Order: sequence, then structure tokens, then C-alpha cells
Amino acid sequence: MACVPGRLSRVQINTGSGYNNLGGIVDITLNGNIDELECTDHDSDGVREYQPNHIDFTMDVTLRWDEDEPQQVELLNTLIPSPTSFALYFYLENVTGRRRFSADAFITSYSPSGPLDDSAGLDVSLRLSNVTIGAVP
Repeated sequence: MACVPGRLSRVQINTGSGYNNLGGIVDITLNGNIDELECTDHDSDGVREYQPNHIDFTMDVTLRWDEDEPQQVELLNTLIPSPTSFALYFYLENVTGRRRFSADAFITSYSPSGPLDDSAGLDVSLRLSNVTIGAVP
């Protein structure tokens, strides 16, 4: 089994000027959740039955804040003065033929930090819509 170093992961955002790498990433987590439909009835012999329903995705991104990193500034510009959505690509490996997640996204929460003993950070949670999985071209 081949191991993929996490540092090969990338997020590219497009707020209208094309897809560009989001810089300063420390950690990226793509979260997928599948709703359940309970289908238990009198014929289920006392065992609950479920079927999968809709799937939804969120993404958590931890960044080292850099005021000079243009994509970080663009990301925050989608939040203030009025929240807007943007397009993104997420790659576990940005290698031709590997998987690329495409989605529309908007910020649901953000937490800038200025710790005493570490560098300034920015944690961002995103809600994803229209998620598709394809191959890196």
C-alpha cells in the first residue's frame, strides 16, 4: 500500500479570477455525512432497517495567516461585507489521473487566532454544494 504525504494536498479557490492555490495551509479535512432513512416496519423481525439518503459535505481548513497571501485575502473577501459563494478544487494529490473534488463553497465559520507562543492562524469551516469527484486533468 502506498502512503500519500498530507503535504501534497491542495485547495484551489476561484472567486472570479480563476483557480489559484490557497497558501499557508496547515491542515485540510473534508467531512462527508450521509443521512439515514429508517425503514423499519412490522416485517423487520425486531431489527431496525436503514437506507442511505442524501450526502452533505463540509471542509475545515487551518491556515497560517499571511496578510500578503492573495488567496487568503480573497477567501475573507467572500465573507465581508456580505457572504458569497465561490468555487473550489480539493486534491489529496495534485497528480494527473488522481482524484479531484470540485464544489461550490461558502464560509460558515472562521476563527482568527493570535497565540502567545505560535504564529497567527485562521481556522475556516466551509459548506460545500454540488460536490463532484473527477480525475485531475
